[in-house]
Amino acid sequence: MGKPARVTSIDVLPTLTAALEKFRGEARSVLDDLDIEIRRILEWIHSERKSYWEREVRKAQEELNRAKLSLQQARMSRRVADHEPACLEEKRAVEKARRRLEVAQQKLRAVRQWSGTIDRAVDDFQRCRTQFSVWLETDLARAVAALKQMSASLVNYISLEAPNEALPPATRSSTGETESEGNRTQP
Repeated sequence: MGKPARVTSIDVLPTLTAALEKFRGEARSVLDDLDIEIRRILEWIHSERKSYWEREVRKAQEELNRAKLSLQQARMSRRVADHEPACLEEKRAVEKARRRLEVAQQKLRAVRQWSGTIDRAVDDFQRCRTQFSVWLETDLARAVAALKQMSASLVNYISLEAPNEALPPATRSSTGETESEGNRTQP
């Protein structure tokens, strides 16, 4: 058998029970809020960010093609004999478009890479969330029920002792027995 309980105040048990029930309700609410937030973030990463960077890659590719075409046209229109024109503005535009395309491609690769990493992290979180949720619904619920039962048992126990103390002093003998108890024969 386990160790005996050292109960110093039964008034604390209902307070503890209420605090645990409040925690259970708040924890459920937080888990629901987390689920909503995770879905929103996953949608943002998998859909919005991916689509955004795919569009940016296409735009950057189109801009690079236009810049290359502009450079080629400038070279053709400004060529004098065998002399190659500098076309500095057009070359800068090509380089700028090339950098923009590289950045967009890097961002798209990063979104794809981090999508998998985030999915694995969310899966890990969901496993822990499920365990915690089961604990809330089973173990914590049992603990609350046990505390309620303990509290009720202690209240019942105290109420059993109360009638003996409630008897008027005249009906008690000096040993603490009532007169009717003292007159009984002992078996």
